[in-house]
Amino acid sequence: MSAIDILPEVTRWRARAVRYFAGNFNGLAAVTPEFQLVDFVAAPDEPPNPFYCTVMRLPLSASERPMAVGVVSKTYRLVQHGRVADLCFSALARAGIDVAGLRCEVGLSELGEWMNFRVYLPDDFGFLPKDGHRLKLRLEAFNSVDGSSRLSVLLSWFRLVCSNGLTIKESVREVRDLHNSRLDLGRIEAAIVDGMFQARRDQRRIAAWQARVVSEDALKKWVDGTVSKQWGKKAACRVFHICHSGRDAKQTDPFEGGLASEKSVQLLAPVPGAATPARNLYDVSQALARVATRRNDAERRSEWQEEIGVLIGRFAA
Repeated sequence: MSAIDILPEVTRWRARAVRYFAGNFNGLAAVTPEFQLVDFVAAPDEPPNPFYCTVMRLPLSASERPMAVGVVSKTYRLVQHGRVADLCFSALARAGIDVAGLRCEVGLSELGEWMNFRVYLPDDFGFLPKDGHRLKLRLEAFNSVDGSSRLSVLLSWFRLVCSNGLTIKESVREVRDLHNSRLDLGRIEAAIVDGMFQARRDQRRIAAWQARVVSEDALKKWVDGTVSKQWGKKAACRVFHICHSGRDAKQTDPFEGGLASEKSVQLLAPVPGAATPARNLYDVSQALARVATRRNDAERRSEWQEEIGVLIGRFAA
């Protein structure tokens, strides 16, 4: 089996721990389980439920036993995690990328029913901002086999210096489909190939963010209004202090009233790569990315990363 690494990244999905592995595609396939739909029965000799099926996890090794991980409708379409990863690689190959040496990561819930698959594209598809901290283009896929989450595929930007992630949603096509008879897996490949070209628009948008200078007064107004409304005052307070001091912050009194920018805080360790202070919209976007990426819930983290472009757009409006 190809070598794989267990990453220190910690997150949760539906209150269950998620473990991330890194390696090449073949190596990660060995730790990614497969599943099967079987009759939903009360006992082996009892009649099956006519409306539901059981999702059964198949053993990865001789020491494991099959395990039920969910109950789904008879109309549910099971999509294997490995199938989603195959489609991602096929699409990248269609876009002319040599996929053999690409770094991959897979995050799996404790029973493997939820997956976050990531592929890091070559540096040719990345972007080097003025601060010198490279952004890599990353293909991400999210899939569950128990009917609890949609199949989702998107392209995002990953900042190497601090492991921040953000999705500029307006310019990157994405797929979000329910697992039913209308699920069209062919859309995944088409969206990825199209997204590879649309990512160039992201680069131009990031360059425009770098050119847009921000003032502290405008930053306070935006944090206390737009960000507080969208993410809450606690997150908005952290965004403000990362922009202002380059350090994350913790509120000393969680019941204190007032605006997010005026909360009493304890400043924490410096944020790697943070501008001190934030001088332009790109610097501000990275403060947002820091707060979004540090969310412990994997689904909420992805949602917040997708909202960064919208929040920056409201600052610029």
